[in-house]
Amino acid sequence: MVILKEYKMALVMLALFIGVPLAVNSTDVHNVIIYILIYAMVGEAWNLITGFAGQTSFGHAAYFGIGAYTSTIMLEYFHITPWIGMLAGGLIAVVLAFIVNFNMFKLKGHYFAIGTLCVAEILKTIFSKWEWVGAGDGIALTPISALISDAPSSAWGKIAWLSLDVRDRLPFLFTTLAVFCLVFIVCSVLERSKIGFYWKAIRESHEVAESIGINPRKYKLIAMCISAFIAAIGGTFFAQFFKYIDAITVFPLSVSMIFVLVTVLGGLGNVYGPIIGAVIYYALDLLMRRMTGGSGSGLNLIIFGALIVLVTCTEPRGIMGFVDRIRQSLAGRKKEGE
Repeated sequence: MVILKEYKMALVMLALFIGVPLAVNSTDVHNVIIYILIYAMVGEAWNLITGFAGQTSFGHAAYFGIGAYTSTIMLEYFHITPWIGMLAGGLIAVVLAFIVNFNMFKLKGHYFAIGTLCVAEILKTIFSKWEWVGAGDGIALTPISALISDAPSSAWGKIAWLSLDVRDRLPFLFTTLAVFCLVFIVCSVLERSKIGFYWKAIRESHEVAESIGINPRKYKLIAMCISAFIAAIGGTFFAQFFKYIDAITVFPLSVSMIFVLVTVLGGLGNVYGPIIGAVIYYALDLLMRRMTGGSGSGLNLIIFGALIVLVTCTEPRGIMGFVDRIRQSLAGRKKEGE
């Protein structure tokens, strides 16, 4: 009962993510929900390093892109299931995160943020010139159904391939939802664990954290490595969804900023924040495209930007800050009534 009460909001969101696509037979709606889940997934990753550990990153597109390229290359060139490519991309992203950030964590504040941005821009330049991965032309993925004949003949092998076939929107959507739920659970557990409290101590003050025996670099590296792994998983789903990637699509600053903005709007340092922010962002995108017939694609960004300014000026913790205020107010009234 305690668990059900504590995660009531999560259960409501899960019911909506399952019920809405089943009730609304619309490709546009299904696509938007897939977008929401992918970007909320990477938003959870960004939230670990920034919301919990207090290290602002503007370069998470680097790990997102590594995941997208690794799984795509393994699928397209070697016919290896995206599930294995996803894990391989995550491990490569972890290695990259460790190598890059081991010394970069000496930087603080905006210097660290600029450094992470540079990493993503360097990777974008490398992949846009690298002929083996398509250079500027990128890589178009062959439909998975066309590769099934090369997959293992066992039932497991065929299920592994078909579960990421984007032509069947609902199976792909529910597969993405299942992985997102796993990411959400992991982040929730980490937030409440001993390491989560260490991260929050580091976020509040490096000096105080060190004075009580916490090694800031060690625990920030752990946060970044976990964050990079999750971001790479999101990149794999992005690549499978679009069936085409290039460096300009997965590595630019604009991609990193989506992860930042949806999390800040929803609630930084809260596991529900990335979900709420992603829902608002892509709901606005769908609404504006419907209202303008696809001609006013920038209008959603204007409205979203105005929302971020309005929310963060009144409540720095984002929309979840307002939710917490309402909860506290209701709890106070309940006590007064008793």
